[in-house]
Amino acid sequence: DVEVLLGMSDEGITRLPTRENIKRRIRKLRYNNDLISPPNDANFISIPTILCKTLRQAQFLRCDTGPGDDRIIIFSSDEQINILQSTHHFLADGTIKVVPGIFYQLYIIHAIYRDHVIPGIYALLRRKDTGTYRRLINEILKIAPQWTPHSIMIDFEKACINVYEEIFPNIAVSGCYFHLQQNLYR
Repeated sequence: DVEVLLGMSDEGITRLPTRENIKRRIRKLRYNNDLISPPNDANFISIPTILCKTLRQAQFLRCDTGPGDDRIIIFSSDEQINILQSTHHFLADGTIKVVPGIFYQLYIIHAIYRDHVIPGIYALLRRKDTGTYRRLINEILKIAPQWTPHSIMIDFEKACINVYEEIFPNIAVSGCYFHLQQNLYR
């Protein structure tokens, strides 16, 4: 996107492939490696085995609430779950640019662990409302019952803030400066 291009030299920008070339290359790689295309309906039955495990064949798919409009899919490795449960400070945000069209956002919870930011949870969500965030947090607590965040930095989305404060009454929720700037310019 534009932010990435701003930091590049003119020579670097001219060497970039077009968006269509990138899409064509991805389709070719999927075809050559027998990878399936992303589903186009939230009622798809199962997630391919290749997406359920890490490269080391450890469990990665942690939750699939099943077909339907409220479907939530959560991915996290054993190591990520251990980090999630062993630290208390987090950052979280959703992105809409990289998700299959049937989902609204990819919501990622990052742990601040040993002075590094480590992704802990990847969740595909169909909505961004209070009910969805509540279900997400409750599913995470089934996966990581010792998860006890003391602080979390998130965007200024009221539904998300309310759920964190409801489920974790002593949590310190703070807003992200980047998102504050975005909200001011809207």
